[in-house]
Amino acid sequence: MRKNVWRLGFLVLCFTMLIFQAVNAAESVNLSMMHILTEADKSQGNVIAYRAMMEKFKADYPNVKITEEAIDQDTYGPKIKTLAAGNELPDVFLIKGSWVSSFVSNKLIEPINVDLDRDPAYKKGFLPGAFDDFRIGNNIYGAPFQLLITSLVFYNQDIFEKCGIQSFPATWDEFKSAIPKLKKNGYIPIALGNKGNWVAESCILSTLGDRFTGTDWFAKIRDKKGAKFTEPNFVKALKEMQDLAKAGAFNTDLNSLDNGQQRTLYYNGKAAMFFEGSWAVSSVSTDAPKAIAANTRLAVIPAVKGGKGAAMTASAGTAWAWNVSANLKGEKRKAAIALIKAITGPEYSKICLENNFTPPYTVKNVDKSKLLPLFSQYSNLVTKVKLVPIYDIQLAPSVIEVMNTGLQDLLINATTPMELAKKIQKEYEKTN
Repeated sequence: MRKNVWRLGFLVLCFTMLIFQAVNAAESVNLSMMHILTEADKSQGNVIAYRAMMEKFKADYPNVKITEEAIDQDTYGPKIKTLAAGNELPDVFLIKGSWVSSFVSNKLIEPINVDLDRDPAYKKGFLPGAFDDFRIGNNIYGAPFQLLITSLVFYNQDIFEKCGIQSFPATWDEFKSAIPKLKKNGYIPIALGNKGNWVAESCILSTLGDRFTGTDWFAKIRDKKGAKFTEPNFVKALKEMQDLAKAGAFNTDLNSLDNGQQRTLYYNGKAAMFFEGSWAVSSVSTDAPKAIAANTRLAVIPAVKGGKGAAMTASAGTAWAWNVSANLKGEKRKAAIALIKAITGPEYSKICLENNFTPPYTVKNVDKSKLLPLFSQYSNLVTKVKLVPIYDIQLAPSVIEVMNTGLQDLLINATTPMELAKKIQKEYEKTN
């Protein structure tokens, strides 16, 4: 009798353990993840916030195991497109606004409207227009994590004054006149790292082009309503960029350096200024020598006489957003959406702002004592600037590829402004 009881007890124990293991196995979720938030950018507020919320998510969801791959932006685009072509996207990844149409057409991603509607408070927290770069009709295809101005001028006021330039130029002609003064005193006027081919376009041309063409022209290009890249005002913008290069405004190895290396030239005091986006504000504040950071001022590209665009504008948007592979279903998709909400929502956004980075989300009760002087400058500048579209977020990837690689050639005088404009227009017409 005792043996039978013991056997029964043993069987019950084994059965219980099997059930427990089965439940655990069912609850365990493995997620793969790919993004551009790398160790090199660890001082940026969005990376600080992302890492903090990832740790919190892992503590809150111990059953979710995450395998991350962080890649620099120059490498990320080609790699994610290769994975997309083979239908091998990671479970959670960042998508650029200009990729959305292609990814949707190939059924690689699905709308997140249902997920947003299930949590109205989370959805309502996003700023007006935050989803615009990822919207097709009424469908939303990503949760953004940043609000970027891609075109800011970071300049060293001390260097400017030493070269006889008492204030930042108010017009484009005055800006061009400052170049020889800076060169004469041994400085690189503008540090440029365009190896990844996006800086010249996203951080300079998107805004300089708007100065010449006006925003209505771009809207007609984007919406395919008859505007052309070969129109005189856009060609003028290309010519002005080439004229800067011919005048020696940039370092000669501009196509061999990346955006991090362009900052290094500035940090070392060799360059008087560089063009980059708002993501660089916290990097300058924490990575530059104290004297350089203290003398750094912010501006936007000056007004262009006779241009159709407004003076105080800058290219801006949310640019990148998190989404999940269309292959995800059930508990795995639920876990992925929970992760995305954690790394874009109110807690993430507050950490962002208190670390000098602007999220696309309403943030309350911010400790302003934590804000760096340069970020305060940026915040004040934003209130005076009207935001205009970023070319590489709203145009087809193939058009941007022709534009960006063409700009590399343009800046080393290997093509002419009209030749480049024709190449862009030819590719643009293929997408119609």
